[in-house]
Amino acid sequence: MEKIENVEIRVKEYLDDAGREKWSRLYSHVNRGWTMTSNIAECINGKLVVAREFPVFDFLEEVRRMFGRWNCTNRKNGTYTFSTLSRRYQEMLSMNEYKSLRMRVEASTKYVYTVNDGPRRFIIDLKRKTCSCRMFQMDETPCSHAWAVLKSKNLTADAYCSKLFKPNTVVNTYEVSIDPLPDESKWNVPTHILDEVVLPPRYKRPPGRPKKKRDKPLMELMIGKRRNACSTCGRLGHNRRSCGNDPLKKKKINV
Repeated sequence: MEKIENVEIRVKEYLDDAGREKWSRLYSHVNRGWTMTSNIAECINGKLVVAREFPVFDFLEEVRRMFGRWNCTNRKNGTYTFSTLSRRYQEMLSMNEYKSLRMRVEASTKYVYTVNDGPRRFIIDLKRKTCSCRMFQMDETPCSHAWAVLKSKNLTADAYCSKLFKPNTVVNTYEVSIDPLPDESKWNVPTHILDEVVLPPRYKRPPGRPKKKRDKPLMELMIGKRRNACSTCGRLGHNRRSCGNDPLKKKKINV
């Protein structure tokens, strides 16, 4: 919020008036996840660029085959995952374990502990699975402070992680398979369906070539193309050949 205030004070005032529970995970009344719902839609849209030109039946058949492949691959990956959590959350768990190496733990009760992380102090309740940093509750996996307590008690993190992040849940998610369809010549189609005549829709083709790329949001348009950074000084807008901060070039100029 301090960084936002330095850029534009009106944005900070707008966010405060809107209510932090609407845009912050910390103040939210529900447990918000990390998944953006538009990501999978854009991924599917990109995979079906070629299939869009097919007739309706061929398009739907390509969609079914694609989801069948994805379903089988995800189920296989979950079956051969032997870590405590699935890949993404296992990486987060390992990072929290690494951060807890230099923390000091002080016991208050059987379940309540105090963890000193440098000049800061945090309170952990293993029974309620809470930490005063709030990350233990929001992520539903042990934060770095909880990890320090678990290691001091020689406990594993398995019992303190949500079941949603475990490989068995991933396997159960993709347990229902997408069965293949038989050849079209072997279909048993009712007569009233075969006799029905489907007319093409009334459609006027707009001028120009059909669009195949999605409409980018305003933020992507404002960011623009990625600019290369100089390998010598790390700044944007030039390379090492035209860099004016190279100490060797400055030395030659001085000589």
